[in-house]
Amino acid sequence: MNSSEAAESIVRMSLEGFEVAARITGKGAEKIAIALYTMAKDKKMTKGKTNLNNMLKSGSPLQIFTLDETQLKKFHEEAKKYGVLYTALIDKKHPDLDGMVDIMVREEDAPRVNRIVDRCNMSIYDTAAIKTELEKDKMEEMIKDGKERGVEVLSDVEKLADEIMSKPIQKEEQEMSNPQLAKTEKSPLSEPSLESKNNSGVASNPKKPSVRETLKRIKNELKAKELSKDEKVEVREGQDINKPVDLDKNKSTNIDKNIKPRVKKGKER
Repeated sequence: MNSSEAAESIVRMSLEGFEVAARITGKGAEKIAIALYTMAKDKKMTKGKTNLNNMLKSGSPLQIFTLDETQLKKFHEEAKKYGVLYTALIDKKHPDLDGMVDIMVREEDAPRVNRIVDRCNMSIYDTAAIKTELEKDKMEEMIKDGKERGVEVLSDVEKLADEIMSKPIQKEEQEMSNPQLAKTEKSPLSEPSLESKNNSGVASNPKKPSVRETLKRIKNELKAKELSKDEKVEVREGQDINKPVDLDKNKSTNIDKNIKPRVKKGKER
């Protein structure tokens, strides 16, 4: 390997509640870093993604091998027999056009991989090595050291900050593109408007007499029927029927007008 072919990249990412920083050294380190970062951020959980997370969380040194894509199926069968945990770093959005696949395995499984290659006559290349750090202080130290030496660092922490800063702008652009939707969200229907609508409907209906007024009217009619003939006349003339009537006075008046005193006559002799 020529010195011009050597490279180094650092990837920092969050995976299932933990952070990890990985230093990739070797030929094609930059390409492997991008593939590793893209695959790790894929939300779809596959077997390859699960194996990737487990290997990164283990903190063990990792090894990258490159083999022909046509030999991937055979390698998968043999790795299963030998108990080799691996992950094929394939970027589905940007697939390689050279027909080669990068295989990531634990460094302790590298002898088994070499055994598979020898038995199956595979063409495989030792491409890069990966060292991971899980402790925050060591991650910060790794990243700081890499930046001081001009190493490219891929960090989803910075990407997350950019996404948070861009969210208000995207919302504002959405409201401007659809003003009717923004107006609906800012001015929803409220109960006061519904209440005012109901109030307007009640005001348009004619006012009905209350139950108290109706009972009072019926009571007065019944009372009028029980009055004497002379009192009915007074009612028709507009006098107040609720005015108390002095029955004793009326009786005395009737006696004076209509009844004549009877004179007791003596017997004639």
